[in-house]
Amino acid sequence: MRTARRDTLKAGLAAAAIATLPRAGSAQGASARTIRTIVPTGPGGTTDLMLRTVHRRVETELGSTMLLDYKPGAAGIPAIQSALNAPADGATVVGVYTALAFNPWTFDKLPYDTFKDLEPVSLLVNIPLVLAAGPGVPVSNVTELVAWAKANPGKLTIAASGLGGGSHLGGLLMAAIGGFDITVVPYKGGAAALPDLVEGRIGLMLDSYQTLRAQAEAGRIRLLGVSSPGPQAFAPGLQPIATAIPEFATASWQGVMVRAGTPEAERLRIARAYAAGMRDPEVRAALLAQGLEPVGSTPEEFARIIRADHEKWGPVIRKAGLKAN
Repeated sequence: MRTARRDTLKAGLAAAAIATLPRAGSAQGASARTIRTIVPTGPGGTTDLMLRTVHRRVETELGSTMLLDYKPGAAGIPAIQSALNAPADGATVVGVYTALAFNPWTFDKLPYDTFKDLEPVSLLVNIPLVLAAGPGVPVSNVTELVAWAKANPGKLTIAASGLGGGSHLGGLLMAAIGGFDITVVPYKGGAAALPDLVEGRIGLMLDSYQTLRAQAEAGRIRLLGVSSPGPQAFAPGLQPIATAIPEFATASWQGVMVRAGTPEAERLRIARAYAAGMRDPEVRAALLAQGLEPVGSTPEEFARIIRADHEKWGPVIRKAGLKAN
């Protein structure tokens, strides 16, 4: 299991590595232009706000206008298809999230090859998930949750924000490691599930801090822990779930990719711009306040993360029998 110390070291290495990439304006033939960013979710959500925040700095680095084009739904597949229909010239990037690594397992057939048709640009943010309990589960921490779940087999439910997403698979992994039963209830996003959590119709949610914060501050739900290996600055009082369920850790992530065949110099130019954005103090402060961990990786680091998550979660998905079609 990664420790917070190793995370800090990796962040430093990432910053050093990205600094060796060609400078944003150094690609021969690169000129000011509009770059279309295809967003895999709708406007107003976490992805939209994150991209708007970092794009203020990216536009300065690239000398380009970043245009957001929303193609939500279906685990990010429509957004990827739209990107693959555009020229491979660096004028189009596509936002991707954790489902990118899961989709080859949850869909019998994809209209693209995840590892051949796309090339990574940068992992932008990690999203530590927060575990929350509604009034139907009378616990105040994860240790009490494990004991209650074992004493009440078949009664514990957890919301899933879509098939095969971080909240779905994270809940299954937590129960598997913790040795208790859990029933997954699917919803079309965290916002749709939240009223049922508040009213006690479901027991748990594993979602972003931004989604859960208002209801927790109002005292309608209780935050039990964070899914990261160490504590988080956005919720300093919350202990890692791993404190009670050793070896448990999960997170969602978001990044950007381009169509395979995009000139390498252009891909690296864009990667450096995003990395610079994620190092900007104002950008970092804004994202951390939303419960997001700014990263800004190299393309190679992002590729390794995608592959590692694909291999890590494959057995979990197969065991659970998750299929979208």
